[in-house]
Amino acid sequence: MSAFLAVGILWQTAVTDANKFNQYLILGYAVMGGIALVYIITLAFRQRNIHQDVQLLQNLLQEDEENEG
Repeated sequence: MSAFLAVGILWQTAVTDANKFNQYLILGYAVMGGIALVYIITLAFRQRNIHQDVQLLQNLLQEDEENEG
């Protein structure tokens, strides 16, 4: 583990242009934000679909109980 750390430290290059580094940093945050947004939207759709399935099952159960009684 320490060998990998030493190699990583030795291979580091100096950042000559801080603005270029900041652009990559902002791009990384934007990409991660986009991924998180897509994930949250996907979860919201899945939750809505599960809620609709539960409502359908409750309606079917209620209809089944009414037909038996």
